[in-house]
Amino acid sequence: MSPIDELHLMLGLLVLGFVLLGIGFNFRDKGWGIAVMMAGAIVVLGTIAARIIDAVSLT
Repeated sequence: MSPIDELHLMLGLLVLGFVLLGIGFNFRDKGWGIAVMMAGAIVVLGTIAARIIDAVSLT
């Protein structure tokens, strides 16, 4: 995959994660709102972790 495609994929995942966080926070009084917030946090943290692992790898 080209670097531009990777950038767009990472940016898209981050935007999706923050949208999920926002929707979940808006409906935090319902059970599914908490689940949506957790999914958003997992997407954001997973994206960041993947980028850190990619940057630190020596291959």
